[in-house]
Amino acid sequence: MNRITTFAVTALLALLMVSCSESRKPWRIGVSQCSEDIWRHKQNGELIVGGYVDNAVELEFLSADDSDERQIEQINHFIEEKVDLIIVSPNSAASLTPVIDKAYDSGIPVILFDRRTDSDKYTAYISADNYAIGNTMGKLIARDMKGKGTLVEITGLKGSSPAKERHRGFADAIAEYPQIRLISSELGDWTEESGIKAMAEVLKHDRDIDCIFGHNDRLALGARNVALSHGLKNIKYYGVDALPVPGGGIDQVQKGVFEATYIYPTQGLEVMRLARKILNGEKYERYNKLHSSVVDKSNADLLLAQHREMERVGNDIKTIHAKVDEYFTQVNLQQKIIIIFIVVIVIIVTLCVLTYRFYIAKVMVNEEVAKEVVSPMASIPSTEMSENDKHVIPVPNTFLDRFRSILQQNLQDADFNVERIGEEMGMSRVQLYRKIKSLTGMTPVELLRKARVARGKQLLESTDRSVSEIAYDVGFTAPSYFAKCFKDEFGISPGEARCSK
Repeated sequence: MNRITTFAVTALLALLMVSCSESRKPWRIGVSQCSEDIWRHKQNGELIVGGYVDNAVELEFLSADDSDERQIEQINHFIEEKVDLIIVSPNSAASLTPVIDKAYDSGIPVILFDRRTDSDKYTAYISADNYAIGNTMGKLIARDMKGKGTLVEITGLKGSSPAKERHRGFADAIAEYPQIRLISSELGDWTEESGIKAMAEVLKHDRDIDCIFGHNDRLALGARNVALSHGLKNIKYYGVDALPVPGGGIDQVQKGVFEATYIYPTQGLEVMRLARKILNGEKYERYNKLHSSVVDKSNADLLLAQHREMERVGNDIKTIHAKVDEYFTQVNLQQKIIIIFIVVIVIIVTLCVLTYRFYIAKVMVNEEVAKEVVSPMASIPSTEMSENDKHVIPVPNTFLDRFRSILQQNLQDADFNVERIGEEMGMSRVQLYRKIKSLTGMTPVELLRKARVARGKQLLESTDRSVSEIAYDVGFTAPSYFAKCFKDEFGISPGEARCSK
């Protein structure tokens, strides 16, 4: 009897040891992005891949959509959740300094990426040299202008450290060329729409312009659209970011739309490597400079080819990671089932020997409720189904019906986001994400975007409103982003969709 009891205790201890070894508490990292655009989407994807090196990492991404108030709320959320580390790109230095100081003072390591605050209360900073970027572009433009002519600068968001540093570097560079006249340093906010507004303001006073420097590629593209609409076709354009995606900066250089741009590296892998060093107590550098370079006709083709190869490798890594995860999940599950089975048998035998009179007659088996299977079309919120979708019969689901109803009621609100959905559903962002993902296979952000694009398609087919009006009407803050999402969803541009109706 003592041997059986000893064996039972030993088996239980073995089970606990296996469970503890497999359920090491993961590092929880909060990522606070100042905005949501293609550049930051690329970086977020790299952060996820960087987390594959150490499976014990959980990432939570939040975007402030260019709002200081929203980013302050989101960082306070991370502080309340007591995450292990925060990665943040502050929307503006002055407004975000107090809450980032608060996070640092609470003992949470803080990595500033891309942008600084007005304080030294942070753990590490990693970014390209924005002064050098502005200075290099200024010298390049001055040489292309042969040291004389008229020039317009369209800056990034007022108060953001990249905008201030790029302007300072640019101004220092062109100051060496007295025959270059800087007509205006017009204020933008990193979006193409602000580039459009800035250029429209410039053209009220002066149309004799040789070159335009945008603090990012979107600003330069916005300015170009306005200039062309006014019949100005001989202006040269320069930007920063050099995203290697269709319509990105490198693509614009390759097509001859831009004279040059400057790579502003996302480097999510480097940011995650730095985060792991901090969390694991390893030696790290507090100031980390990312290297980058000019992109012009001489190297655009090569850089695009390199990007395609890196993208292919990245997709392969994601596929391999998913398969390895699936394999180890199956193996661990089998091991746990075997150990649990042995322990249960030993406990039953031990109780029989000790009591002599009792026999265990019932074994309670709790099975996890099978996940609901919801058809992909039923999970996409829309105000009405298209003709091609009417054959799909949605599976009744009160939770999804409520979620869909909330989306439909708020599609026009550009500020409506996942946090707001969670508030109306009475759930936290994480709870909502997990629930929606388990039911539909998609994230709340993806479903919100699908709903807006679907509504936009209906308006394109049923009204004569412009693409820009429809984009704003369905909650997009940028017509260009609406067009990109529309093409990703339907394979054609909004203009092509209207022509085919």
